[in-house]
Amino acid sequence: MDNGTEDESVVNEGGADGEDANLPPGENPELNETGLSRSSPENLSETGGDGIIPITGFDKNLLEIPESCDYVDAVIVNTEKFNKSAANGTVNLSLMGEDFELKLHETDYPTSKTTYAGYITGKPQSNVFFSIGEDSISGSIVVDFYTLSYGIRDTDEMYDGNVVHLVWMYYNEGMDEKLAEEYSLDPLQFFLSNSDKEAHEVRIELFDFYNESLFNETYSLNPGDEIASPEINVELGYYSYEITLDGQPPFEQKVRGDYAAGLCSSEKLYINLIDHPEYPMEIGIEVA
Repeated sequence: MDNGTEDESVVNEGGADGEDANLPPGENPELNETGLSRSSPENLSETGGDGIIPITGFDKNLLEIPESCDYVDAVIVNTEKFNKSAANGTVNLSLMGEDFELKLHETDYPTSKTTYAGYITGKPQSNVFFSIGEDSISGSIVVDFYTLSYGIRDTDEMYDGNVVHLVWMYYNEGMDEKLAEEYSLDPLQFFLSNSDKEAHEVRIELFDFYNESLFNETYSLNPGDEIASPEINVELGYYSYEITLDGQPPFEQKVRGDYAAGLCSSEKLYINLIDHPEYPMEIGIEVA
């Protein structure tokens, strides 16, 4: 139901380029600018255990590594196993000594590769995006908006007939506590307008990360009507709007609750009803 018409400030779900997955992978520039202040994890090359990223003996020092990366390793990937798991909705991935259960769904991101987006089980501030080629993977695992993220991309090197991948970590200790001390959480809000020639009924329900309903209201809009919702107080994390137009199957839109801090704030949702047989709603997301 989304016709792709969005404000220029709309944030893509994945937060990473599906083709290139250019550094850095995270959604926040703070992750790129800080050094690491905790001890390095041991045996970084021994990522694996799930068979998707097996152990490799490739010397990572042969790679050109950006100075902004914190922990870095060289790995190979099994794209066939990744795609098989992702098709079932769950990928158990071991990366740099950490185990993640990823909930993924295939997206229609504009690329020739297969793309998946999702989150880490049990982590409402997480965001995951992968672009899968025939023998390569690129993407990011954002564990926390401001503290920790991982990235992976293919290189031009080969090892035992496989493409060598660069894996890196960004860690920004204490940034979440610092923001919580200096800024308040920004409420969620949506704006609804009817630019169609007909009257419509719209039900809007907001769910948190654990699928608990936080807001549920039905609106009747005549042509030209505009509605601004009340501010909805939320915690840091991702939330989902379920939008039902005239009793049709609902459309889901994810938004992010964030601190009101400079360029970072909670995402505002804009819904405009239009006269279009296939795409009766324009959906836009604004970040102040």
